Amino acid sequence: MTIRRIAMALGLTTILVLSATPAMAATPDPERREQRLDMACARVPNLTARVENVLARINGDAETRGSIAWLETKAEQARGNGREQLAELIENRIAVRTERIDVLEIRLDNLAEAAVFCQSRA
Repeated sequence: MTIRRIAMALGLTTILVLSATPAMAATPDPERREQRLDMACARVPNLTARVENVLARINGDAETRGSIAWLETKAEQARGNGREQLAELIENRIAVRTERIDVLEIRLDNLAEAAVFCQSRA
């Protein structure tokens, strides 16, 4: 839970930093800040869709190219053909994709919070 809270705080901090006025400005310009917030909020739906698509692909079945199940099938085929090095390489890719799922789910949660923030501004 603690890691999740830290990740959510970092996500919101990122949005706020992206929307902040440059530090070198002599006087803060609220209009510029609003423009930057609008630009950041406009990106949230596209980013959410991209993360959801990547998660769907990773969690896909053995027919979905690039999914964990698809890679497991390729590793089995490589082992069956006596290509042990290739099978190990594919298993490393499986491990990376498996770890990536947690990161993507945290990012999806952060984007959901950002969407709520953006809706509250509207």
